[in-house]
Amino acid sequence: MDGIYFLVLLVFGALTGALLALCAALGANLPTGRGGVDDTAATSKHAADDRGL
Repeated sequence: MDGIYFLVLLVFGALTGALLALCAALGANLPTGRGGVDDTAATSKHAADDRGL
């Protein structure tokens, strides 16, 4: 009976590790998307300077 609990613990650990690896892989791409928002604000400011506003 103790062997079943050990197998369940191993499966739970493997699933947790896979979920952490997936979150780390997806989270590595987040900062590049936020940089684009800041770049558009900077280009609109320069465009207003070009128009003499």
